Amino acid sequence: MRKAVVVAVALILFGALVLGADAGRIVWSSNRAGGNRLNLWVINPDGSNAVQITTNFGAAMYPAISPDGKRIAFSSPDTGTWYIYLVDSDGDNLEQFTDFSSAVPDWSPDGTRLVFNSDHDNEPKDTPDLWAMNIDGTGLTEFLDNPPVADFNPQWSPDGKYILFTTDRHKKYDLYLIELSTGKLTRLTPLTTNEWNGRWSPDGSKIAFVSDRFGQPDLFVMNRDGTGLKRLTTSKARDSEPAWSPDGKQLVFVSDRAGHTDLWIINADGTGLHQLTNDRAMDRFPDWGV
Repeated sequence: MRKAVVVAVALILFGALVLGADAGRIVWSSNRAGGNRLNLWVINPDGSNAVQITTNFGAAMYPAISPDGKRIAFSSPDTGTWYIYLVDSDGDNLEQFTDFSSAVPDWSPDGTRLVFNSDHDNEPKDTPDLWAMNIDGTGLTEFLDNPPVADFNPQWSPDGKYILFTTDRHKKYDLYLIELSTGKLTRLTPLTTNEWNGRWSPDGSKIAFVSDRFGQPDLFVMNRDGTGLKRLTTSKARDSEPAWSPDGKQLVFVSDRAGHTDLWIINADGTGLHQLTNDRAMDRFPDWGV
């Protein structure tokens, strides 16, 4: 009987290890190495094996994991201008991707292009539009050109047909879609409150985002057309910057509910809340990839 129990426990633990191995990795920005320098780290979703992958930046921010999990795009203002960089997921082969003002990259579903916000052309400073460029540096394309409106935080839909983004065109923050084949714009959040940090679910059916409609920033999930709204967090703390797990069952996000800025994980239905990082370092801008 005891042998059977031991075998059963071993099978359960083996299953958990297999699940952990398939759960991907989370990349985020942290100053846990000391000082005020924000560099990129990766960690397993169970909180194990935190590894620093950039070391020389004052502020490496807004990381995005490529669809195959091999590369990370991120942005930094270290030179005095925001540029986008690429690095392997193990920290090797760091390279500068843009040589003009640009930030907050996201990958196309096939991993061949990056979409990002930029004020480098005819935009007033800090009022960016949406641009994209091939990974080899060719094919620079502007998706939106509407100064003095700020359009930013672009997210490519999993089917490659839309860009989800945040805009201040209504004197507050709203979530919009642009259909790439037609340029058609669709407003998803026609309220008087602020909605931002929109992120597609891996299957493209849902959008997670942040809203202050109840006062403090909370996490919400809605259908891709703006219907089916569900509130995930109700804390008096500030909850923001959600990112989906590769299987679409969980979200990692940033919260100060423990007294400092940490990463937390919650199930997509609002259950299973638990803390991923727990220290006095600043932990921000998570992305969850394969």
